[in-house]
Amino acid sequence: MAQYQLVEKHTIEHHNEYYEVRTTQGSDQTESLFFTTNEENLEEVAAAIIAENRPGVKHWTVIPHRKDD
Repeated sequence: MAQYQLVEKHTIEHHNEYYEVRTTQGSDQTESLFFTTNEENLEEVAAAIIAENRPGVKHWTVIPHRKDD
């Protein structure tokens, strides 16, 4: 089971590294969920997040975000 924690968009500045899973399913409106994880396989974590939080969405992408010092 993938280990992750969803974070609110307004709290992501408190994380040095976080990830975004963005839905890309054929509509003009994209939706993003932000998360932190220690897992190495981001695709697996993102798939678990989508399955649990946005069932039925088949097209999505993972975007890593890292703060630069």
